Amino acid sequence: MNLEEERKIYIQTIQFLDKSTDDYLYLYDLANGKLYFTDKICEKYPIVSAKEGVSIETWQKIVYSRDLVQLSRNLKNIEAGISEDHNMEYRLVDREGNKIWINCRGNVLKDKDGHPAFLMGSISESAVKHRVDTLTGLWNFEKFTEDMNKSPEEDEGYFMVLGVDNFRDINMKNGRTFGNHLLKMISETLEEHSDGTMRLYRLDGDQFAVDFLRKKSEDVTDFYCAVKAELENYCTVSAGVVQYSVTDRKDGVMVYQYAENALNRAKKAGKNMMLFFSSEDYQKNLDKIALQNELRDAVMNDFRGFFLCYQPQIDNRTFTVYGAEALLRFESPTKGVVSPAEFIPLLEQSRLICRVGEWVLQTAARQCLEWRNHIPEFHMSVNISYVQLRQEDIAARILDILDATGLPGNALTLEVTESMQLQDYSYFNKIFYEWKRRGVKIAIDDFGTGYSSLSYLKSIDIDETKIDRCFVTRIQCNAYNYRLLNNMIELAHCAQIQVCCEGVETEEELAALQELHPDVLQGFLFAKPYKKEEFEKIYFQKNSQEYKERIRKEHHFRYMNKNENIELLKALRKDEIVNIVENMEEIIYVSNKDTRELYYMNAAGRKLTGIYDYKGQNCYKVLHDQDQPCEDCAGRHLKREEFSVWEKHSMGKHYIVKGKLIPWLGSMARLEIATEIPKEN
Repeated sequence: MNLEEERKIYIQTIQFLDKSTDDYLYLYDLANGKLYFTDKICEKYPIVSAKEGVSIETWQKIVYSRDLVQLSRNLKNIEAGISEDHNMEYRLVDREGNKIWINCRGNVLKDKDGHPAFLMGSISESAVKHRVDTLTGLWNFEKFTEDMNKSPEEDEGYFMVLGVDNFRDINMKNGRTFGNHLLKMISETLEEHSDGTMRLYRLDGDQFAVDFLRKKSEDVTDFYCAVKAELENYCTVSAGVVQYSVTDRKDGVMVYQYAENALNRAKKAGKNMMLFFSSEDYQKNLDKIALQNELRDAVMNDFRGFFLCYQPQIDNRTFTVYGAEALLRFESPTKGVVSPAEFIPLLEQSRLICRVGEWVLQTAARQCLEWRNHIPEFHMSVNISYVQLRQEDIAARILDILDATGLPGNALTLEVTESMQLQDYSYFNKIFYEWKRRGVKIAIDDFGTGYSSLSYLKSIDIDETKIDRCFVTRIQCNAYNYRLLNNMIELAHCAQIQVCCEGVETEEELAALQELHPDVLQGFLFAKPYKKEEFEKIYFQKNSQEYKERIRKEHHFRYMNKNENIELLKALRKDEIVNIVENMEEIIYVSNKDTRELYYMNAAGRKLTGIYDYKGQNCYKVLHDQDQPCEDCAGRHLKREEFSVWEKHSMGKHYIVKGKLIPWLGSMARLEIATEIPKEN
C-alpha cells in the first residue's frame, strides 16, 4: 500500500469517527504539508475546505501569532523524526476574532521505511476550557500548578507574580466594568511584551504570573519595566520574582508563595516596584505566621504566656513614684520573650488585641488597687489600641472593668498613640467624655512624632501628653530640641495638660529637663519596666536592699537638682544681668563646647554680624564667615576655673578675647567675650 492509499484510509477513519466526538480530528501529511479535517472545523474557524486539505501555511494563519514559535518548533521536531508524538496547547483565532485555547495532540504514523509520514490526532477545546481564565483568556491557577508539576528538571529561570496596586480602590472609584477592562488591558500588555517561550497566567483577582524559563534576571527586569511604562497612565503595578534555583520548580504552590511573598514586600515598601524573593524575609514571614498562631492559642488558653511589666513614673518635683505604666509582654513557648514590636502589630491585625487589651486593663486595675494600699494616690497608665477604640461598645466595656475591679476612675490614665488615626474628633471625644465623667484621664502617647500634634491639643479633650524619647535623648547637646521641647511643654501647660517626658536615661538629660518643668518623668535613669515582684521590692518592701537603693537615688536626684539649679541660674543669668549684658559694648556669646553651635549672642554681636536669627548656626560661621572652626580656637582647651585670654583678628578688627567653660542647660558650654582694641592714631 502506497502513501496515497494510506492517506485515503486515514481520512476515511477521521470522517467515520468525527460524529462520535466534539473534538476536531485531523491528519497531517508530512510529505505534502497538508492538514485534513472534516467540515465541522470550518463552521468556527476561517478554513475554506477541510476535506481537500489545508496547507500548513494556511493553518498557521489562524494560529495566534505569539504561539507560532512553539508550534513551528514542535512540528519541525516531528518532521525530523526527533519526536513521535505531538501534545501542546496553543491558540486559534476563530471567525469572530476570538482567541481560543486548544489542546492539539497526535501520534506519528511511519512509512514502510520507518520514516515519519503522517501525524494523526485531535484538536480539543473542552480539554483546556476549565484551565483558561474567562475574562483575560490567559491560563488560570490550575493550569499553572499543572505546568509546574510537568516542568523539566532544571532550575534556570524565574517566576514572577505581578499585581495591580490599589485595585480595590480602582474598582470602588470607577466600577467593576472599568476594573475588568483594566485587567484585560494588562493581559494584552503582558502578551505584547512576552515572547513565545514565556507562559502567562492570571492567578487570582488582580494577580498575573509569568514563567521566565531559561531567562536571565536582566530579561525579567526589562520585561517589568516595559509593562510598567506602558500601564503608567492607567495604574501602577508591583511584582515579586523568585529564581527557580532557590526552590523546587515542580512545587508550584511553593514557587507561587515565594513570589507572592516578594510581591507583598514590594507593596509594603511603597508599591510600583519589583523585588526579588529573599529567603531571609520569607523566613521572617513564616515566623510571623507561627507567632500569630501562638498568640491565638495563648488567648484561647486563658492568656497563657502574657504578662505585665510596670515602669515607674516619677514626680519631677520630688522624684518620688507617681504611678506606673502597665506594659504588655509575651513569652513564646518556642522563642522565649518576644519583643512587643513583633507581637503587638499581630494582635492588632488579627483583632485579638480587643480581648488581650481587656485582660491587660483588668490585670493592671487590680494591681493598682492593691498598690494603693501602700501609696494611696498611686496611679496606673494603660495603653489602648485604635482597634479597641473602634469597638461599638468600648466606652461601656472600660467602665464595666472599673466597676468589676473596684478601681476609682481617677487612678487610671488610658494612653492612645499619636500615630493613630484620631481625626474623627467627634467620635473619640464622645468616648473620652464618658470615661472622663468617671475621672479617667486620657493621654496622647509618643506626642510630637506625628503630623497633627498641635491639632490634637486643640481638638481632642486630653489630660496628658507623653513626649517621645526622641526629643529627650541628648537634649543637653541639642539646642533645637531644647527649644522645641520647651515650646511643647509651655503649650501643654497653657492648655492645663500634664506633661510626661519619656526615655530619660542620663543625669545630663535630667538636669536639662529640670529647667523645662515637665510634670512626670519616665525612663531607665529611674527604673526599667519590672515584673510585679521586683516592683514591690523596690517601692514597698522597706527592708529590701532594692528599696534602700531606690531611696538613695531619690536623695541623689534631689541634691543634684538643687545644686544644678544654682549653676543654671548663674549660666542663664537673671533678667537684670541679661539687660546689662545686652547693653555692653563687648561681644558676648555662648556656644556648644564640641559642635560650636551658638546658644546665645548679645546685641553687640548681632549688630556687628547683622545676623539676628543665629540659632542652630555655628559661631565660626556667624562671627568669622568660615565653614570650619578657627585654628586657634580648635587647638585651645578652655577651663572651667579661669578665663583664657588671646588675641583675634576678625572682620577687619582686632580683638582681645577671653573664654572659659560654664554650665549651660545641663552641660558645659564655651563663654567668650571679645573686646575691640582701638587702632592707634
